[in-house]
Amino acid sequence: MADLVADPIGVVLAVLRVFGALALSLFVPGLFLVNAMYPRKGELDREYDRLYRLTLAIFLSLALTILWSFALNALGVDPQTSLGFVVGTNIAIGLVGLSAVFFVVGWWRGAYTFLGKVHPALTRMPSPAPTELLTDEDRDHRVRLQLQELAARREVLRRAIRDAERRMRLQSDDARTHYEEKRDRARTELKTVEVELRKLEEERAAELY
Repeated sequence: MADLVADPIGVVLAVLRVFGALALSLFVPGLFLVNAMYPRKGELDREYDRLYRLTLAIFLSLALTILWSFALNALGVDPQTSLGFVVGTNIAIGLVGLSAVFFVVGWWRGAYTFLGKVHPALTRMPSPAPTELLTDEDRDHRVRLQLQELAARREVLRRAIRDAERRMRLQSDDARTHYEEKRDRARTELKTVEVELRKLEEERAAELY
């Protein structure tokens, strides 16, 4: 305890080394690799993209650390020290090197657009996704066609429900059961159509505004 009080800077440096080692072996190289493979935001998932990137970063970092350790172990024994190459310094150098390579690849593919604020020469934009090759006008036209189709289907289902309910009042018990089933099926499909309509309307509103 006295040593800790006497050398607070050493304690801070030791803590920083521990956190640095954990970040390097459990997060950083995997994150840069994920960004290099999937440079566009929302490419993994529209809603949970960041969560997926975080999870993949941890798993890939562990895999890279293990594979790099295997590669060092395959080198055998260092003749100068008579020890293996699997030591903290060699592992750290390899992971830093891999992280740098993945970062450069990710930057080249446009994963770090914020670097353009540092210097215009660093600006790299990700290539468009296949679904982004359409112009804004084309995408809006396609969405409007989908909205029209769903709206037409919704009206057909509403008429089918009204017709089934009207026939239920006029038919016998056996026939009434048949029209009840038709009405319930139409109601179920109508709910699905309305959900799709709301989703498309929200997406279109988000793109327009």
